[in-house]
Amino acid sequence: MNKKIFTLALSLLLLAIMGLSAQQSSIIENLLVKSVEEKVSSMQELIGFDDDQAQQLREMELHFLQKVNKAEHCFLCNRQKRVDKLKKKRDVELQTILGRDHYIKYDAIENERIKKVPEHL
Repeated sequence: MNKKIFTLALSLLLLAIMGLSAQQSSIIENLLVKSVEEKVSSMQELIGFDDDQAQQLREMELHFLQKVNKAEHCFLCNRQKRVDKLKKKRDVELQTILGRDHYIKYDAIENERIKKVPEHL
């Protein structure tokens, strides 16, 4: 009898943990999507790239943040090394999506080397 109760309690505990983990993942995912949307919209207003490029950037930035989040929670990995590789890959993708001038402005704004002032001003 005690073995059945213990097994049931353990099963319920595991289900509760899995439920909380799934809920936390969806919250993080929503925050990442919102963050990417705000960033790309702001950059598009500042730099002036087209809607197709903006959509490609949204997808690329979201994918990058998801991979970084996964790397940050990997306890058997060299986190810094994985994040550095992801940053290099992201940088190459940025250069393929944006033209030279837009890439330079995007990088400069992102790394706070220039102020955020819309291009039309």
